[in-house]
Amino acid sequence: MKKLSFILVMLLCVSAVFAQKSKVTGAQNYLTSGKLDKAKEAIDKGIQNEKCVAYPKAYLVKGRVYQGIFESPLPAYKDLAKNPLNVAYEAYLKALELDQKGKMKKPVKAQMTNMIPDFTNEAVNRYNEGDFTGALAAFERVLEIEGLDMFKDNPVVDTAVIFNAAMTAQKANNLEAAAKYYKKSIDYNYGGAKSYANLANVLKNSGKAEESLTYLHKGFELYPNDSWMLVELINYYMLGGEPQKAAEFLDKAIEIDPTNGSFYRAKGTLYEKTEDFAKAEEMYVKALELNPKDFTSQYNLGLLKLNTVIDHHKEVNEIMDAKKYNEAIKGVYSEYEKVVPYFEKVLEMKPDEKSALIALKELYFKLRNENESYLKKYNEIKAKLDGME
Repeated sequence: MKKLSFILVMLLCVSAVFAQKSKVTGAQNYLTSGKLDKAKEAIDKGIQNEKCVAYPKAYLVKGRVYQGIFESPLPAYKDLAKNPLNVAYEAYLKALELDQKGKMKKPVKAQMTNMIPDFTNEAVNRYNEGDFTGALAAFERVLEIEGLDMFKDNPVVDTAVIFNAAMTAQKANNLEAAAKYYKKSIDYNYGGAKSYANLANVLKNSGKAEESLTYLHKGFELYPNDSWMLVELINYYMLGGEPQKAAEFLDKAIEIDPTNGSFYRAKGTLYEKTEDFAKAEEMYVKALELNPKDFTSQYNLGLLKLNTVIDHHKEVNEIMDAKKYNEAIKGVYSEYEKVVPYFEKVLEMKPDEKSALIALKELYFKLRNENESYLKKYNEIKAKLDGME
């Protein structure tokens, strides 16, 4: 009875082999004639019988069909499968695995060669769509293909893909992968200062501050005149609580690019941290001269002016003599009035900037008895703020 069952299974498998090969041939014919929907239907059915026979050509054809789906410009064909490139890639690997006679190596290599630009395009498309995890997977697949044994006779080091994989991993917040690929970029001397600066940023966000600083200074040694490198060094020391060290690199950055307003704005922030408010104001004014639309410099300048008046107001409140106090307080309100245009300018740049609206509301309230127009403006801004809650 067991022998009979075995014979029946063998007969079924023989039948399946013929059916499978027939479907594979049909799929190949449909593919040649450009009928991808029919080709997919045929190969999907033909490959169902894989348990009966290891037929490498079936997987080669499957790979070609699914790769064709990805490459097709027709939306109707593109929608035939999800992630068709990955399906094709796995099919080619399966074809190689089953190939005992070496017949698959040449045709699979040809298809794999074409997959490199396919996966590169897939990576770029996913990146542009904001799917950074998907884009990283596609870039890594390119590197995986280029590392296959079949390409070892003519090895390729795709430095651009390695660097793009690093940037994409950083966007995807995959810090481990980002660090790995930036380090590879540096090993291949690709990416210049950006590789060092971005790697340092990744390492810092990974909690590796000491290693981060090592790469920052190494990058600065190699690219002392690169603004990208300087910006990272400036940010490191300014945000790390060592503003004096940041000053050295800010001066270098300004020397290299004296028309970059952001460097003057950063130096203004630096002077504020060291409480040199006069120089801070000078830097914000310079930044606005270079870029009149610099919202941050405009806001910081207004806040600097306002805080100066507030400090003066506190001093005046300590005056005990009524006559002297009344004289001094008039000067305070005059100073408050001079601050108003700074924040009104901020609102011209960003009409719904809440912090500026709140500052102006307080200023208008303080000045409401000095001029009726301020009371009206106060009510208008208060209504606007109430509506934003």
